[in-house]
Amino acid sequence: MWPAAFTAAVVTWGATAYNYMNTGFSVAMIVFALFAIYTLIKREKIPAIRLDRRLIEAFVIFYASLFVSTLFHLDAVKNLYGGYFSAFGFLLYTLPLWMLLYIGWNRDIRKIACLTLYIILYALCLYGIGKYIVMGESRLSSFYHFPTRIGMMLDMFLPFTAAIALYYRKKSPCFFKAGVILLPLELVTLYLAEVRGSMMGLSAAVVVTLLLWLHYQGKLFSRKNRILLIGGAVLFVLAAVLYAVFLRWGNMNAMMGGERFLMWESSWHMWLDHPLTGIGLNGWQAAYASGPYHPAAAKEAGQIMPHNVFIYFFATAGLLGGLGYVAYCVLVFLYLLHRISRHQDDIFGWALLFAFIAATVHGLTDQTFILKLTGRIFYMLMGISLLFEKWEYRES
Repeated sequence: MWPAAFTAAVVTWGATAYNYMNTGFSVAMIVFALFAIYTLIKREKIPAIRLDRRLIEAFVIFYASLFVSTLFHLDAVKNLYGGYFSAFGFLLYTLPLWMLLYIGWNRDIRKIACLTLYIILYALCLYGIGKYIVMGESRLSSFYHFPTRIGMMLDMFLPFTAAIALYYRKKSPCFFKAGVILLPLELVTLYLAEVRGSMMGLSAAVVVTLLLWLHYQGKLFSRKNRILLIGGAVLFVLAAVLYAVFLRWGNMNAMMGGERFLMWESSWHMWLDHPLTGIGLNGWQAAYASGPYHPAAAKEAGQIMPHNVFIYFFATAGLLGGLGYVAYCVLVFLYLLHRISRHQDDIFGWALLFAFIAATVHGLTDQTFILKLTGRIFYMLMGISLLFEKWEYRES
């Protein structure tokens, strides 16, 4: 069992290592390859991984649409492979999911994956807060250089921190205690990172998740308690809005999102000129930097994407990629609705739903799913969630 546990821990860590150790995921891939060879030598049965058809359809439609749109841009090979953004690159973001499923489908590695995740999060928070205090940072960045990345990560980590603590509260009280301490640390880290997109994403996730929870579990609560829960959600949203406004108060340009509107307008023209297949997955940065798509009023140099995931895919992959991503979001959401409706006590189904909503909404003002770091993290967390679904429900 130890080879599987060790490999699962390395893969979980590797999915979060980009920025402070750019070769971290390469190390994880090497360890996984050695583990796969080891299982073949031992003649162990190859796991028969079964996924919900909605997830399969989401993956096939989205990634096929990216590759088809890229066929029209092979004059620049980096749209296919090797560019900052590329079709193969986006597909490779999913590797943590498949690696964890391969390791854990026939071996219960959930606890070691969760323990590794907690260790990573404690390091992220404690180092980040310490660095913020000692270095006198204006915004917390921890290992990841950019505060916005902290926000995008915590959008997804917060619900899983809570889910792990709740799941192990009786089975392993130490996990529960560690989670109870970690959650406030994560909230302090998020507060010091000052990421307004996270306020928007978390607000949407809180409202949607709570409404769905009351829809399925409302009978468990009295009318008074339901009103209190809804009131608490409203207060959270109002607090998030006020905090987001307060962060940039007095700077009208920053309050309006900097040059995001210019980027979106430029992307709109890119799509109008290339409606079916876009300008190429790796073409946005060069197109925006100079030429007819560069706004005269733009001053922020070095932009690599339009700070909106939906707009990015429409501009770079046209209707094929844009509608492919919309279909992906709809199908993943439908899968999650189906999952929580079947098993309303599926804590990790709810956690993945919350993380998916928060990251998708945050992606309206940033890069979430198209960034290598957060893309890998999302699929790593999806892998953990699917393993809990498999071991808790499919086995029974």
